[in-house]
Amino acid sequence: MLEPAQEIMLLKTLAACAAFVAMITDSTRGKIYNWLTFPCVFLGWALNFAFFGFSGLVYSLIATFVGIAPYILPAIFGLIGMGDVKLMAGIGALGGTNFTVTIFLYTSALGLPHALLIQFLNYGRNAIGMLITSFTTRAFLEKTIHRENADEAKRYRFLLGIDIFLATALAIYHTFEFSF
Repeated sequence: MLEPAQEIMLLKTLAACAAFVAMITDSTRGKIYNWLTFPCVFLGWALNFAFFGFSGLVYSLIATFVGIAPYILPAIFGLIGMGDVKLMAGIGALGGTNFTVTIFLYTSALGLPHALLIQFLNYGRNAIGMLITSFTTRAFLEKTIHRENADEAKRYRFLLGIDIFLATALAIYHTFEFSF
């Protein structure tokens, strides 16, 4: 039988393993698959119930939606993929709300410079102009930049799965404590 601290570490480690697999599939195939994300959600609910009873299940259910909340609108507008949203749901179900919010904060801190780097690699000195034009003309809603990037083999793609994995690894060692 594991102690509560060991159970929590096991859940966080499973979330990190899932994030690692997601990073690999996102990097190689451009997708985070349902065969990874949905089992994470169900496993998170089951293990939290097994370890902490009914209150653990409720906590895990709430954390699932906390994982979905910050990413659902960007996914609806096509800025990120739904696989990223479902991955965060699975991470939330496994690791809980504090872990998930910490990962969101780390992902945001890592993702912004990552996105800007990709923009500069793709467009060089025209990067800022392309970014401003994309949002002021609402071209990002039409995904014209995505199509343009797909047409040229040498274009770099922004993959949030990389940032989510790095954030998950960081959150294992330092999780912010929030009182919800």
